[in-house]
Amino acid sequence: MESMFPIALLRAVLACLLALAGLAAHAYEPAQPGSFDDPQFCGACHQRIYKEFSQSVMGTDLQNPIVYQFYTATNAKGEKDGMGYQGVFPGQPGDCAQCHVPKLALKEHKAGRAVDLGQAIRDKADFGISCSYCHTVQNVKVVKEGDRYKTGPIHTVTLDESGAIHGPRKGIKAAPFEIKVNPQLKAAEFCSQCHLNQEEGHAKTRNEGKGVLAISTYEDWKKLYDAGIVKQTCQECHMPLLPGKQEIAVGAPKRYGARAHTFVGAHDPATLQGSVSMDVGTKIVGDELVVNTVVENIGAGHSIPGSGPIRAVLLKLDVFDADGKLLSYVGDKSGLLHPLAGMGNPKTGERGPQDWGGMPGKFYGKPLQSPPDPKTGQPRLGVGGFAAEKVAFDTTLKPFTPDRGEFRFKLPPGKGPVKVVARLVYRWAPIGLANAKGWKVDDRLMKVVSRTVARS
Repeated sequence: MESMFPIALLRAVLACLLALAGLAAHAYEPAQPGSFDDPQFCGACHQRIYKEFSQSVMGTDLQNPIVYQFYTATNAKGEKDGMGYQGVFPGQPGDCAQCHVPKLALKEHKAGRAVDLGQAIRDKADFGISCSYCHTVQNVKVVKEGDRYKTGPIHTVTLDESGAIHGPRKGIKAAPFEIKVNPQLKAAEFCSQCHLNQEEGHAKTRNEGKGVLAISTYEDWKKLYDAGIVKQTCQECHMPLLPGKQEIAVGAPKRYGARAHTFVGAHDPATLQGSVSMDVGTKIVGDELVVNTVVENIGAGHSIPGSGPIRAVLLKLDVFDADGKLLSYVGDKSGLLHPLAGMGNPKTGERGPQDWGGMPGKFYGKPLQSPPDPKTGQPRLGVGGFAAEKVAFDTTLKPFTPDRGEFRFKLPPGKGPVKVVARLVYRWAPIGLANAKGWKVDDRLMKVVSRTVARS
C-alpha cells in the first residue's frame, strides 16, 4: 500500500500540470437533438432551406472525416501519422474549433477554455456551422493590429444571446421568436470570421507575433472589391439567387429575393467550371511544336484556388503523335508541374495516374512552407499552415488576370498530325499527402481543350 502512494501522488501532480497547460482531455456535454441549436429544429418550418443546408459542405462539415483526421493527425485507418494540427502541436487545442464548432468555442472561451476539436467531434458536442449560430451572430468585426489580423470568432464575433433570430429582411414576424434585421448577413465581412485566418505559425513566428495569413480569401476579395474590379459579395456568389417567389417557411408568404443555402464552391461542378476560361494556341517552329496557353479566373471574386493552402489547380498538357505516343517536352523547366502535383512513391519511385509532378503543365496554388524536416533537412510544403513560417510561392489565379504559358515539344519525323490535350483540374489536397493519409482525391475537371495540328 505504501508503494502506491507516491504513484498516485505523481499521477495527481501530472494531471494538475496537464490541466494548467491546457492539455488535459475535457469531455463535453453532447449537443441535444431537437433543441434550438439543432438544424433539424429549424428545418421543421424552413424545409427547403434545411434540405439545401443539410446537403451542403457547410452543413456536413462535422461528418467530413478529413476535418477530424487533419486536426487529430490520424489517417483514414485511425492511426496516428503526425500529419495534422496535433501532430505539430501535440495536446494543444489550437484555434480550429472556432470555425468548425463556433458556438461551443465561444461558450468555452467565456469560461477561459479553448476547445479540442477532435474531442468535441467525438463527444458530438456541437452542431457545427449551424443555423442557430449564423442567425444569432449580432456583429462581425474585422480586427487588424498593425500588419496582423486577429482572426476567428472569439476575436471577431459578438453573439446575440437574447433569444432573438437575426435575418436580412425587414418587417418579418415569426412567433415565438423576436426577429432582428441584420444587414451583415448579406455582407462579406460576415464570412471573414472564418475565411480569413492568421495561423499561429511555428515557434519563432508565434513569439514574434507574426504567423502566416494562411487563408486570405476575404482580404483578396476586399482589395478587389474596393478597387471596383469585383462587384459581388461572397453571398451573391455562394448563395445563388433563386428565381421568382420562394417559400421561406411553411405557411409563410412566398417572397422574391430568396437565396439558396447551398454554399456552392469547388464541390459544385457548375461553379467550378464557370470560374475559369482556357485557350490553347499552337504553332510549328522548326522541328518543335509550341503550345501557348491562356488561363483566366473569370468567375471568382478571389484567387483560385481559394481558402485552404493545400488546394491547387493543375494545368496538364499532353501532346500525342499519330500513333498515340507522347511527344518529348523540350521547353524550359518552368513549364513543368511542381513536385506537389505528385512524384509517386518516394521509396520505390513508382508513379500512379495522378502523379503529374515534373510533367508539362502549370501549378496554381499558394502552398505554405514549414521549418525543415528534422530527418531530411528539407523544407516541408503542402502540409497545411499549422507550423508555417512563410508562403512558399503564390501562383494562384487572380480575378480577371490572364496567366500565359509557353510549352515546347519535339516533333516526330514525318508529316502526320499531332494532337494537343490540355486539362485544367482542381485538387483539394496534394496527392502525396492524400496517399499518405489514405484519402481519395478526385481530379475535378474544370476545362479541357483539344487541338489537332496538321503538318503539311
